[in-house]
Amino acid sequence: MRGRTVTVRLGGWDPELLRGGVLALLFLAGALAGHLYAGAWSPETARALEQYLSDYCAVYDAGGVAVSMLQCAVTYFGYAALVFLLGFSSAGVALIPALAGTFGFLTMYAVSCFVRCYGRAGVLLAMGIFMVRLVFTLPCFFALAGAAWPMSTELFSLSFGRGKRSSPVLYGSRYLLLAVLCAVILTVGMFCERFLTPLLFRLALGEVLPS
Repeated sequence: MRGRTVTVRLGGWDPELLRGGVLALLFLAGALAGHLYAGAWSPETARALEQYLSDYCAVYDAGGVAVSMLQCAVTYFGYAALVFLLGFSSAGVALIPALAGTFGFLTMYAVSCFVRCYGRAGVLLAMGIFMVRLVFTLPCFFALAGAAWPMSTELFSLSFGRGKRSSPVLYGSRYLLLAVLCAVILTVGMFCERFLTPLLFRLALGEVLPS
């Protein structure tokens, strides 16, 4: 009796998972670049920034720092709106990954500023300012970027690659529903930012700069 040969085929990479991994790696690469850039300051720049952050913390602790609703909206919706719009452009094939790296760079640069000036205690101050924001903005950014990037890639292929032989890029209701869901989440985040972030930052200030 002849034995049967069983062939086991391993499935390929999930494209959606692969895109998410690439965007996450670019975000982390940008974060590393931001950290290294913050560590390359001259002594004069470091002293000037330390004085600025000390003044900022003092004013904040006294209740003199207030973020307008418009500024808060730009902070929360800026990256999400950009990546959503880039999904309708062939330029997004390059700009969406670049935006992920920029997001990581600016986030870690801001955190590293506090760490450079206050040491380990600066981590608490940075968490007080950025933790609530990142809880809402990061998932929305990656969700929208993961959906927008393949559509932008298809547009790029239509324009410079396969041309008229390709089927048109379809923007289904899923993409729009995702954008609406992210808009709702970010709106909730804005209100949490205005109420929770001042409290968290003042708690961090109490630990770092006890009266």
